[in-house]
Amino acid sequence: MYEDLLRLLENGEPSRITVQITGEELMRLIRETAKEFNELSAMKTGEDEDFLQKKEVMDILGVCDTTLWLWAKNNYLKPAKAGRKVLYRKSDVLRLLETKEDRV
Repeated sequence: MYEDLLRLLENGEPSRITVQITGEELMRLIRETAKEFNELSAMKTGEDEDFLQKKEVMDILGVCDTTLWLWAKNNYLKPAKAGRKVLYRKSDVLRLLETKEDRV
């Protein structure tokens, strides 16, 4: 549901939208929004933490999109999502790069 609302808004639908949702759906929407806000805030205030975009990580580590998805699923390299953006902590990527070089 959350993704459907975002899609409506991003596609330039009329600015006045009427939505019927249950209280439970509203609470889930509020929680998801608060979670994204907190993640964005943490990224902006993390002075010593840099983030990389998915394409940069794929190029640095020499892996494809599917590999990153599998790594996230297996908690090997977790992305820090901010809305629809998928970002990775630079420190995590460098750690993986070092372990990859150690194995060579």
